[in-house]
Amino acid sequence: MTTEFDWTANASPPLPARPPRIGLRSPRCWAELLYAVVDLAPSIAFFVLIVTLLSVGIGLAIIYVGVLILALGLLVARFGGLVQRALALALLDLPTSAPAWTEPHRPGAIAALAAVLRDPANWRAVAYFVIKIVLAPVTFALAVWMYAYGLGAISYSLWRPFLPEVMASDGTLHRGEHLWPGFIVDSWLSMTVLAMLGLGVLWCAPRVLSFLTTIDRVLIGNLLSARSLSQES
Repeated sequence: MTTEFDWTANASPPLPARPPRIGLRSPRCWAELLYAVVDLAPSIAFFVLIVTLLSVGIGLAIIYVGVLILALGLLVARFGGLVQRALALALLDLPTSAPAWTEPHRPGAIAALAAVLRDPANWRAVAYFVIKIVLAPVTFALAVWMYAYGLGAISYSLWRPFLPEVMASDGTLHRGEHLWPGFIVDSWLSMTVLAMLGLGVLWCAPRVLSFLTTIDRVLIGNLLSARSLSQES
C-alpha cells in the first residue's frame, strides 16, 4: 500500500503582488506625466462641444431638430469616452471594455433615436466630462509646475550666469533670481537650499500626479466602461 504525499499542503502561500513603483525612476511616472499633458486638450475640446450641443439641443427640443442635436451631443460624449479610454490604455495601462449600446424597442429611426437618448452610458460620459473639465486643468497645472520648478531649481546654478543683473536694496548689483525685496539667490548657500527644495518638489511630483491619475482611473472605470449587471441594477 502506497500513500501519496501532498506537497502542496505545506507549501507557502503565494506572495501578494507588489504595488507599482512610484518615483522618478519608474516608467509609470513619465507615462502619467505625458498623460497629464496630452489629456488636457481633448478634455476641454469634448467638454465645450458636448455642452454646446446639449444646450442648443435642449433649447430647441420643442422642435424636432433640437432632439437630433441633443442626440448628437450624446454621441459626441460617447466618442469622447472612447478617446479617453484609449489614452488611459496607452499611457495609464488601464484596460477597459466599451459599454454596451441600448437596443431600440422596435425598428426604425425614431426608435433608434430614442435608444440614444435613454442610453445611460451616454449620460455617464457627459458626467465624466463635466468632472474632467475641473480635474484635467488641475492635473496639467500641477504636473507642469512641479516638474518645471523641481528641475529648474536643481539646475539653477547652471543657468544663473545667463540671468540679467538686478539691483539689491543696498544698491549693489547681483546676478540671480530676485525672490523678494532684499533677497537674491546668488550665494552657494542659497543655491544649495534652492536645489534641495527642488529635489523635494521632484520627490512629491510623481506621487501627487499618481493620486490625481488614480482619481481619473476610478472615473473612467465607473463612467466610461462596461458595467456589471449588479451595477446596472
